Amino acid sequence: EQPRLLPVESFPRWDRLGHQATTAYSEIFQWLELQREQQQQGLIPSCLVVFDRAIQKFLWHGSNLAYDQLAALRELMETAQHYWEVNGRLGKELKVNDSSQTNQQPSNRQRSTQTIAQFILMLRRGTVTANPYPVRRLPTATNAVTLATIFQYRAARRCHRWHFWLDAGSSLWLSGGAATLFGAHLFLKEWSGRPWTEEDKVQADQQRLERILRDLFGRVTERVYLCHSELAVSGTEQNGPLLSLIHTAVS
Repeated sequence: EQPRLLPVESFPRWDRLGHQATTAYSEIFQWLELQREQQQQGLIPSCLVVFDRAIQKFLWHGSNLAYDQLAALRELMETAQHYWEVNGRLGKELKVNDSSQTNQQPSNRQRSTQTIAQFILMLRRGTVTANPYPVRRLPTATNAVTLATIFQYRAARRCHRWHFWLDAGSSLWLSGGAATLFGAHLFLKEWSGRPWTEEDKVQADQQRLERILRDLFGRVTERVYLCHSELAVSGTEQNGPLLSLIHTAVS
């Protein structure tokens, strides 16, 4: 529960690492040891201080990063800030409610270790702050058109006044706009372990479509234009899941 880096000399044939790698590793090792000493002395109130010091030490205060890297860094910082704020409030309530059972409460170090472990698990599940500050520094063109797939548009977290959904009658809407990899359901966390049936596939596709539509509708402020054709590229008749929505809009 208390992992520590070893000195570079403890590795076999460490002399083959090279001067640059050895110097970088030694700096990280010394910096972590310094933070550990200050944490034991009570000079570090939370992990936010460690994050901030790491940014100043190793990431040039965040000033020389590309926008996507800066956005990812801000996601981490804002997520950590919200997490430790909530954790601090819950800790105060536990102290008030369980003041008569102080002997049964875990130590501060154990509680801190559990808090950090839960935070790491939360990050691994993909829980991060949406739309982190600062926003993009370069102004976007007001008269531009954004052309993207469903995945690209959702990943970019964009929002527009109008949406033009191309090929709205396609059956690919059930799979998120692209062909699904064979056996992809086996890697889902909620997979029960039993054989995957056609009913399970239909249910999973329907749930995915509902999530996609709910997300896309939340990213348009005025109007959605459904652009469709009765025939697919292959010449066959379109039978996508949005046909009922198209017919309702036409009527």
